[in-house]
Amino acid sequence: MSRIDPPPLATWMLEHCIPGQKNDALAGDLLEEFQCGRSNGWYWRQALAACVVGWVRYLGNRTSLIVFALLWSLLAPAWAAMIDRVQNHTAPWPLEVAEWVGLNLAFVWLGMLLFACLHRQLAHHASARKLALAFALAAAIFLPAYVATFVLANFFLWPGLGPHLRGVSPLREIADFRLWADALRLPYFITFLSSMWSVTPLMAAVPVAAVEWNSTGASPLTDTDSEPVYTDPYKIKRMLAFMVAAGLLNALIAAYLLCRLPEAHHPTVESVFFRAIAYVALAAVAGVVGTYLYWHNPASPFRAAPPLAFPLFAIVCTAGWVWVPAMVLFSEQLSALSAAVAVIAAFLLAGEMRRILLLTLPPEQPPVPLLSHRPMFAETLYEAPAEPEGYLLAVCVYAAGWAIADGANMTAAALLASGTCLFRMKTVFAPSRGVRKPSEYRRAALRLGFLILPAVLVTFWALLDGVAHRNRSEAFGTAQGAAKLPGSSAQTKKQDAPSTHIGSGFESIVLWPYPPKKEIVAPLQPAELLAPGTTQPLVIRFTGEYWYLQPPDLRPTQQAHRANGTPLDLHIASANSFPLMMQAHQYLRSQVRIARCREIRVQVESREPVPGAVVLAVWLKDSSGTSERALYLGQQPITEVGSLTASPAQQTLVFAIPPSAKMRIFNEIALEMLPDTDHQRVGPRVAIRQFELVPR
Repeated sequence: MSRIDPPPLATWMLEHCIPGQKNDALAGDLLEEFQCGRSNGWYWRQALAACVVGWVRYLGNRTSLIVFALLWSLLAPAWAAMIDRVQNHTAPWPLEVAEWVGLNLAFVWLGMLLFACLHRQLAHHASARKLALAFALAAAIFLPAYVATFVLANFFLWPGLGPHLRGVSPLREIADFRLWADALRLPYFITFLSSMWSVTPLMAAVPVAAVEWNSTGASPLTDTDSEPVYTDPYKIKRMLAFMVAAGLLNALIAAYLLCRLPEAHHPTVESVFFRAIAYVALAAVAGVVGTYLYWHNPASPFRAAPPLAFPLFAIVCTAGWVWVPAMVLFSEQLSALSAAVAVIAAFLLAGEMRRILLLTLPPEQPPVPLLSHRPMFAETLYEAPAEPEGYLLAVCVYAAGWAIADGANMTAAALLASGTCLFRMKTVFAPSRGVRKPSEYRRAALRLGFLILPAVLVTFWALLDGVAHRNRSEAFGTAQGAAKLPGSSAQTKKQDAPSTHIGSGFESIVLWPYPPKKEIVAPLQPAELLAPGTTQPLVIRFTGEYWYLQPPDLRPTQQAHRANGTPLDLHIASANSFPLMMQAHQYLRSQVRIARCREIRVQVESREPVPGAVVLAVWLKDSSGTSERALYLGQQPITEVGSLTASPAQQTLVFAIPPSAKMRIFNEIALEMLPDTDHQRVGPRVAIRQFELVPR
């Protein structure tokens, strides 16, 4: 005898995991279908789908609250920076904590009042009693949420997240999306959402009048033939254009926030390719989600009477959204290829959208004048219709050329995409035969499948080009910084002035290695440094200085803190939002001819836990004349992984010296540690052990 009871866990999910009122009708229908012979897998799929749909509808009813809470919490780091400026840090700690909590609650309460005022304008009513309870609930939730967030963050991301906020610019922190800033926004978002959830009224669906259209030609591409179809051509075109723009904007936002170059200066090809696949998938998902939210919004006429099925619309539009990451990556490199990618995406998207419109909308019938009103020889008096599209297309092309010449690549991309859409809309004609919905789904899916691989390859190209562009920019900046290090008297006077940035702690730090034990050695004459006939490498123990600076400083100021130590054992971090630059300078007791030196081997010691997080740049300097000159030798990543509790890892980096350099001699070796974006505010735990000058 077979079992007729459904899986108990799935039944429990139907009863307890769907928000809102209990849907006994749905549970009864599923039970009846299961008892008629359905499988356990079918019952599980229906239960999970019901839970997902229930939660989507439950959260969608308060979309305005979620969006406002997210936008308001984005301002939390800026508010924290303002609090740090106005708060009295000399007061006793109980008063300081109370003042800090009060100021943060004022920020949350201000957002709640603003949200209530906006909802009152939208004809939603929130009683004063409920609002007062929400204020009290926010006061009870904020501090536990804040403490729990940072306890968990410090537990999983030791040694912690946030730098000191003293001296940080509030305006700068609004656009700060690093890990510590996002963690700071989280308790504000939780407090706002939890306190206002019961106050916010549910959004009711807006009824929309619908008119059914039946034609002997192509049939509307709706899910069923019996459901009403919204058939006003102007409103359909306007709403579809709005949906396309909403999905494109959502994909652009996701690409700008999440599509970043690899942190490593020399990533592997496989990692870059998988990153390109992830970025293309991210843009597609973001575009579909953004369109879905607007499509099923209660104020949207497409919710009750869609002119075509949403899955078909999403598949068609995804063929254009997958090109967004490549366009964004090229635009961040100031490359005109962003405009070319925008043209490709617009051409592909506009063509399919025009075809869908021609299959969805009723055929336009031009008005036929009455015979009594037709002028004589009407057939010979043909007047060409006025078509301003050609002029608009020409304006877009010329303006885009001007924008590219001026370096405004995103403006050129927008103009060329608009012109391409206009051109494509006028050159696509309706199919001569009727088209069925299944064939349109299959055609759109195959077209999307053929376009995904080219989009991934173009994004892969953009990532590789972006990494190369970033490395060249850093190398150029390093070489320029070397040329501006100690030089003329005017430059020295400028750098001896107090630092222009604001921060707590020292303005700059000069660190000397611990003095080695004295050894009795025979003195070397200056002429013996790689003298003619030398075949063995010249080993130079590092005895120079480590510099810790922040822009715009190029060398330590007179107020710099000077101490002995090694970077392997010290934790030096930035106390503000400016990056921390670490340099090492080894001064030679005599000049070395570049023609005699073939390469320099730099032996480093590292306790960095992440391989490739720090890149070492080396250049040679000649300060013997009136003006200082520098020769840049390139940069290489430090791949050895060290530990704070074990001996430091050692690695030797080899830098070749070109024989045809303009410089003839050098008397200083300068190095700079270039960390990735996540470690720019912390001094690298890297020390220079020694140099080996290899003769030619």
